[in-house]
Amino acid sequence: MWGCKNNAGFTLLEILIAITLLAFITIGVISITDNAIGTKDRTIELNKNNLAVESALSRFDWDFSQIYSPLYFSTVMNLSQASPAAAVDNDGDGQPDAVPLQAPGGVSAQPNPQLQMYYEQIAERMQQNEHFSALSKEGLPIPRFYAPEKNVFEFLTASNRRKTENVRQSSFAWVRYGLTDMTLDQVKEQDEQKAEIPKSLKNLTRWFDPNDPWGTKRIDVENLKGAVLLEHVESLEFSFWDYQRKKWETSLRTIQNGESVIRGVKIFITWYDSQGIKRSAERIYRNHWPMVIPQDAPAVPTPGANGQPPVATPNEEDE
Repeated sequence: MWGCKNNAGFTLLEILIAITLLAFITIGVISITDNAIGTKDRTIELNKNNLAVESALSRFDWDFSQIYSPLYFSTVMNLSQASPAAAVDNDGDGQPDAVPLQAPGGVSAQPNPQLQMYYEQIAERMQQNEHFSALSKEGLPIPRFYAPEKNVFEFLTASNRRKTENVRQSSFAWVRYGLTDMTLDQVKEQDEQKAEIPKSLKNLTRWFDPNDPWGTKRIDVENLKGAVLLEHVESLEFSFWDYQRKKWETSLRTIQNGESVIRGVKIFITWYDSQGIKRSAERIYRNHWPMVIPQDAPAVPTPGANGQPPVATPNEEDE
């Protein structure tokens, strides 16, 4: 008995249904792939922007964590045996700080001529020195930290690492952070970008001079090439911890011994990322941790309810 054979193929309707289903599946695959690629690109761009600011702040952390001043562990050399003309102006007020030596009983004593000449030479050198203000009791130069504006900070650090052996460098170097104008290439590149970024932005720049750390002049930003750490910076502000008044100050001159001993730095920076989004970051850096621990202003008590004792406002730093 012969079997029944059906030689009929797919109908036109079945073929159209199969093509439609295949089209929907293809569109779904393409959509998922595009979303994955877009997510990857956005993640890469976000990581690139985060890496740029983190690298800049990490570079500052490396320099500042090794900031150098003998006054962290010593005191200023006693120049009281020098004459008033040979006294050193440590506080920058234009007046000599030292007084003539007083013998027991309040009678003025005549200093040793050779010692007095030595003190006068020290005072003369320090008055003409932009990098150092005085000597410690061990005879070590005391750096004069420099922050003439809110967005400039120059200090002596021991973070230098010689790239080659037997070069005339030590571990000490002067480093300066500040803002510089954007270059013509950066402006041209910015014009080609679709992101809406303001034109009057700056670069966060680092100058590093390890060749003559004991020199008398400040870093020559005009002749020393700086390294751009972060582009499209709108503002940069350094604040310094005042140990006596327990608050942050933007000027070193308002802090006692602020130009010789820095106990903490706070950085607030605002910039635009590559997508034109305005961002900001605030960081606190503590040197010689945990020997020096700057804190924010103490909590202000607030009245309690129903005659209860005042409740202190939580302090973010204490948390």
